[in-house]
Amino acid sequence: MVKLNLEVFVFPMQAATPPAATAAAPQPPQLLRMAPVSQKARQLLLVKAAKREAVVVHQQIFLRVAAKPGPVATAPEGVTVSAIPCAWTVESYLQRDICFYSITGLLGCTEAMTKPLTVTERGQEDLPAGAVCDLSAKPIAAAQERAIAALDRVKDQTLDEDYRLAVKPQLTGTGATVTER
Repeated sequence: MVKLNLEVFVFPMQAATPPAATAAAPQPPQLLRMAPVSQKARQLLLVKAAKREAVVVHQQIFLRVAAKPGPVATAPEGVTVSAIPCAWTVESYLQRDICFYSITGLLGCTEAMTKPLTVTERGQEDLPAGAVCDLSAKPIAAAQERAIAALDRVKDQTLDEDYRLAVKPQLTGTGATVTER
């Protein structure tokens, strides 16, 4: 048996001199929310030869809503700012993963696949003084509601089409028979 002699070396470090401060104005943070619109879990049975495996296809449609306050101009003394600039983006996505189960439990899942959908809204508006450019601002909430309404009209078709065109060919390509449970 070989005995190793391990030593720990500690080197003293000096604190680095911080960089000189710059005069750049701080940028306001971008606000972000992910909001699920629709979810579906398809329970399937794969059969190949005499072997059976349970599969669950998890699909969801979600929104990514982002708000970005613009810089507020500094007004001279005695002058009030009458508008707060606010920009937003509402984007829709489809996400999917496939999980395989055996008699003993979960075997594993595929890496989640996310693809953008066509329902999007972008906008910019000057909000009245005193308003806050965040995700609850009226124009952002209205854009999100319009996107949800558009997705509600096509969500079943979108999920079914993704299953038919992307998932089922992947599962049957191995020679297995797929049955919905």
